[in-house]
Order: sequence, then structure tokens, then C-alpha cells
Amino acid sequence: MSNEQITENNSSPVETTPQPTTSTETKAETNDTLVSSTTENTVKTARSWKEAISEEYRSDPNISKFTEIDALAKSYINATKMIGSDKVIIPNQNSTEDHWNEVYNKLGRPESPDKYKLDFKSEVAPVDETAIKSFAEVAHKTGLNEKQAQAILDFYKQNSENSVKQLRVDTETAQAQAQQQLRQEWGKQYETNISKAASVAKANMPGDVLDMQLKDGTRLGDHPDVIKGFAKIAGLLSEDKMATPESETVDQGRDLESEISKIVNDRSGPYWNKTHPDHSKMVQQVYTMREMINGGK
Repeated sequence: MSNEQITENNSSPVETTPQPTTSTETKAETNDTLVSSTTENTVKTARSWKEAISEEYRSDPNISKFTEIDALAKSYINATKMIGSDKVIIPNQNSTEDHWNEVYNKLGRPESPDKYKLDFKSEVAPVDETAIKSFAEVAHKTGLNEKQAQAILDFYKQNSENSVKQLRVDTETAQAQAQQQLRQEWGKQYETNISKAASVAKANMPGDVLDMQLKDGTRLGDHPDVIKGFAKIAGLLSEDKMATPESETVDQGRDLESEISKIVNDRSGPYWNKTHPDHSKMVQQVYTMREMINGGK
């Protein structure tokens, strides 16, 4: 074959076969197409149903936030179900008293204060029924339901009982300290002096006065200085030598005997009637006067 023939053959165009695209590239292009198509359709759908609404409602935030008509329909259905249900509208600073009362009633407040069923039974810190009644009136006025009112009462009851228990502990502690101090000071005369002091105190001082609390929390009747004071008075009344003339001492003894006789001979009086509120007082007075008579002789 000649060179010319070879050259001629080599100059002929060579056909190239196009390379097939890979499956990954095909899928990517398909996905992009689907996403683009879906987004476009969603936008068109949103525009289509919103365009059917007048512009006044279309621009309302409650409508514009929806991108699908199904979501709007679902929201409308839920709102419709709420209509007629037992709802409570929260009052504000402009709400009237009637509005607040309506809310209180829906939240479970009884119709009237006497409708509360409150329990405040306590053996440690009993409360007067009048106080409970007053509390019920305040609870009703402030809109408390029965559960809330009872919870407040329980809290108050617990605090009251704890206070009473602590007071008892403090009283017993003060009594023990006073007893220890006086025993050290009086020694063997402790029992005698305590008995005399108690007689004078009970005969001449009301019980509620002796129960008064001092600034340090000590009961007045338990304070060592008070006890020593009554014991000193009892000692002065029973001394053989009094700072009075003898004739005056004799007259005083006669008057005491007459007073004792008057009290003891009154069979319907408090001295013989154990249920009478002054029974203990009269018994102590007779005992004290007899001590005074015996001491003056």
C-alpha cells in the first residue's frame, strides 16, 4: 500500500461513542428536579388558596403563618372544639369585681363562706369556732377554693401546735432551772419554803397572773425571785415576833378566826363546792389565815 493511501485513510474522521452517565449523577439530578418541583408546587398551592381569601384576612398573622391549607383546617377544627368548653379567661387590671368573682367560682370557690368544709381539730392548739368562721369569710372574699383554704389552715395549725409544744418545753426547762437554783440556796428548807410560797401565791394572786410570761419567756410563777418573794412573805406572816403591838396582833388573830369561821360555815359557798371556780382559792385562803394565826401565837 502506498503512502498516499495510508495518509488518506488516517485523515478520515473517527467516530466517538458518548460515555453513559453514572446512576449517582442521574439520581442527584432527579432529586433536585423533584425538590424544585415540590417547592414550586407548594408555593403555587399556598398562593392559590391564600389568593382566594380577601386581602384583609390574608395578611392577618393568624392566617399568614399557615403554608398549607390542611394545617389551617386542623387549627380551625381544634378551635371549634374549644367553643362551649369550660374555659377561664384570665382577668387583668381592668377587670371588674364581677369578672373576678366569675373566675373564682369557676376555679371551685364555694357559693358562700358557710359552704366551706374546713377541719381544724387540734388537742394541742384548739381554735375557737368564731375564728374559723372569720377565716372562711376572708377566704371566700379572696377567692380561695376549699382545697386552698384547708391547706392554709393546716399550715397555721402545724405552726400553732409547734409553738405550744415549744412553750411547754421552755416552761418545763425554766421550772427545772428554778428548782435547781432554789434547792442549792435553801437546802433542806426547800420543800417547806416552796409549800409556803405556793400557799401565799395561790391565795393572793390569780392564776392567769402567775402564768404571765416575762421578756425572757419565763413564766412569772416559775421565776426564782418571785418564788423567793412569796416565801419571804410567808415567813414574815409566820414569825413569832411581828413588827406590830401585841394588842393589834391579838385583834388580828380574832378577825382571822371570824373570817375563817364565816367561810367554813357557809355550806353552799365555794369552800365546800369543788366545782365552784373559786373553790381552790378559798381553800388556800383559809390555809393561809390559819398559818398566820398559828404564827402569831
